[in-house]
Amino acid sequence: MVAEHRTQAAAALLANYPDTDLIVADDGLQHAALHRDFEICVFDDRGIGNGMLLPAGPLREPWPRPVDLILHTGLKPAFVGFRAHRQLTPLAWQQDGSTIPLDELAAPGQPPLLALAAIARPDEFFDMLRARGLSLSHTIMLPDHYDFNSLNTNEFKGYSVICTEKDAAKLWPKWPRALAVPLLLTLEPACLARLDHWLSNHLPAKLSSPDGHSTT
Repeated sequence: MVAEHRTQAAAALLANYPDTDLIVADDGLQHAALHRDFEICVFDDRGIGNGMLLPAGPLREPWPRPVDLILHTGLKPAFVGFRAHRQLTPLAWQQDGSTIPLDELAAPGQPPLLALAAIARPDEFFDMLRARGLSLSHTIMLPDHYDFNSLNTNEFKGYSVICTEKDAAKLWPKWPRALAVPLLLTLEPACLARLDHWLSNHLPAKLSSPDGHSTT
């Protein structure tokens, strides 16, 4: 569900699918109007940076703050929390659902690769592609959540274009030949056990509606 406000999206979801037991909201912490029963705060190797709020620092609100679970996706966690390992899948997906092994794209004689990313840290995606053995002839970094309406695809000519799975949804209408590489996230067993424990004690049970009122 997509709406101008998260509470509207959650309400529409419950109205259309009343049997819904759980709503997951990405980037949900910044939407104070959206009631939450369980909060997960995710950090990469930047941690809390300089510890200051925007625009002087990277934080949207003071840290530390109470959360139910802290997850670190980087290699050097700055404080206590669960660990997550991120890596790209060994396959690139085409718009029609077929796949191409990344090893095949790295083989001699293949067209040069142009990697594109419109995420918070595009360089991480490029580094992951290189770690998979791909040689990138050209890279394009776009702003996070870029709409692709003003994208100049003339740069793509002569290249095989490879992008994130997130960006493919917007790029495919403009460049159907683009290849998307999904990201795999592996959580440590203790983290999954923590989530399972909470879910087993709350589902199916009385949950909270988007405005905080009890619902079933």
